[in-house]
Formats: sequence, structure tokens, C-alpha cells
Amino acid sequence: MPDFVLRCTKCGAEYHPDYPWPVCDRCGGLLEVEYDYSTVRLPPDFRHRPVKQWKYAPLYPVSRRPITVGEGGTRLKRISASPDIYLKIEVDNPTKSFKDRGSSVEVTRALELGFDRLAVASTGNMALSLAAYSEIAGMEAITFVGSGANENKIDMIRNKGGKVIQVKGDFNDAVREAEGYARGTGTFLAGDYMYRKEGQKGVFFEVMDQLEFNPPDYIFVPVGNGTLISAAHKALLEMRSLGLIEELPKLMGVQAEGAAPLLEYARTGELRKIYVRTGADAIAVGYPMYAEQARRAVGETGGSIIAVSDVDMEAAAAEIFRSARVCAELAGAAAYAAIVKRGLGRGESAVAIVSGGNL
Repeated sequence: MPDFVLRCTKCGAEYHPDYPWPVCDRCGGLLEVEYDYSTVRLPPDFRHRPVKQWKYAPLYPVSRRPITVGEGGTRLKRISASPDIYLKIEVDNPTKSFKDRGSSVEVTRALELGFDRLAVASTGNMALSLAAYSEIAGMEAITFVGSGANENKIDMIRNKGGKVIQVKGDFNDAVREAEGYARGTGTFLAGDYMYRKEGQKGVFFEVMDQLEFNPPDYIFVPVGNGTLISAAHKALLEMRSLGLIEELPKLMGVQAEGAAPLLEYARTGELRKIYVRTGADAIAVGYPMYAEQARRAVGETGGSIIAVSDVDMEAAAAEIFRSARVCAELAGAAAYAAIVKRGLGRGESAVAIVSGGNL
């Protein structure tokens, strides 16, 4: 594990690595893991090791043996030769979404910090993943969900032993309830925060590794709260700083048309909470916590934000099934839907993150 501190993304305040809260006490900004990259040590046989989430342990903020159920090592499947289009199939993960990567790092770090209980706000996939990993770690998991949460996923969370508290309101209301509960009870606050973001970098470490560290022109990433595309940006910068890649692919953030607050934010710099109207529950977020980091990710790589309709996602999910025999949920098909909608030039290459398939 490299040396690191926690840094507020808003005011720059520095916190000790063992500070247990993910939000700055001074200004309310999100904290970020800031490494001393001179302490990063990749093993000599790094490039020859099998592609798997914990291959990249030198770039995760944990030192103990990880809580893992075999996440990562997901397929990168080429589905078109001209232009080159690849699907990164995160449905291959144990609970069928990329959330397992963040859960593995987050639960491991919570144990390192001495917690035995966690609270989380979720639209479904993240809570399902945390319920599974918490059960293995011997931790209690308490999930707060908004009124629009997927009922099938809620049932699956309960079947994993997780406790579910339904909140009157949307995802952002559930976040506030989870934060209040965690502060009031001394519970680890899990969710779209710094340690989950660190674990989600694994998606993009693997993509580059599977492409032999030859970046594609574009990576299309579904965006709800913005954590995944923020993780993509950080992972790419880290790989460049370590000399693994030279150029950064353009990061393309994909939202549902019925939940696309980042479109206006990217254009005007004004972020407004919107009323969500989409069946893509995994990205149904009206006020993304990582909005600024998401905007920076697309801006600094030359990418952009794209919105796709539920009909676009349904068509893309059907094509993903025909081409790869993978059942993607609507949000999981959003990235490929954006490639179809936008189009690519001849000779261009792109990766679509198929983020989940809990149908």
C-alpha cells in the first residue's frame, strides 16, 4: 500500500488516513485519497500477472488481506472490427455489477478502521453488493433507499441478510438519512465516497491491461452519481504517471435522458437538482455527488456528456445480448447505446462499460 493522506476536493484540507468520515468537517466537500506516488511499487512481473481486481493492490489504500469473492477479471469482448468496439462486461462480477470492486476495497478498509457495521444509501446494485461483502466480513449492513428503488433488488438485499430502510424521497434524500444515521450511531458510512472510488479504478486498470496498455480513442461510462467516471479519470492519470500508458482516452459520460443533470452542468457550470424519470434505476440520480469530478473527467480528457433515452438503452441491451449473450440492465446498456447514438469514425476505437445486469 502506498503512503496516502485524505484531501478535501473543495477546500483542500488534509486529513490523516485513519480519519473515519468521508466528508470534510470544515466545508462539507468530499474527501479524496491522495497518494505519494513515489511509494508505489509494482512487482517486477506485474505485466505478466493474470488480470484481476487485486492485481492492482499497490494502487489501493488497504494493507490487510482483502475481503474478496472473486471480483474483477471481467471479459473485454470485441463486438465490432470497424470501428473497433469493445464491451467491458462487469456483469461477470459476483453480484452482477461493477459495484463489487468498490465493495471489496470499501469493506476491507472499514475493517482496517475497526468498524463492524456500515450504512449506505443506494439505488440497488451497490447495496446488494455491500450486503454480500458485509456478510462475508461479519459486518452488519444497513441500506437506505428512496421511493423509486428497484423492488426486486431490495428483496435480493434482504435475502443476503441486509437491513433495508425505505426513505420518503429520492436517492439524495436517502443519502442524507444514511449520513445522519452513521454520524449518530458511530457507523461506517459506505457508498459513493473515496474508498469505493478507489476500488472502482479496477475497471479501468483492467481495460488498459487487456488492451496491452494501448488506450482506445474513447471509453463510454454510465453516469449516475459520477463516482465511476471519476474513478476512470484517476486510474488513467495514475497509469500515465507510472509510465504504463502515454495518452489518455476521451472519457464519455453517459446519462439517461430522464436523469441528466450533468448535461446542463457541463454546458453552463450550474448544477440543479432534477426530477428523475427513467427506468434505468442504477443511474437514476437527480443531483450527482461527484458532479464536479465528472465534469473534470470529461473536460480534461477531451470527452463529453451524452444522454440516451430508455428506448435507446432497451435497443442496446438487446444488441448486447445478441452479440455477447449478456443480459444487461438499462443502465448497463447505456454506454453502448451512446456509441450507437453518437457513432464512431472508421479506424476509431471505443470501450463501453456494461456496468450491471441485475435483472
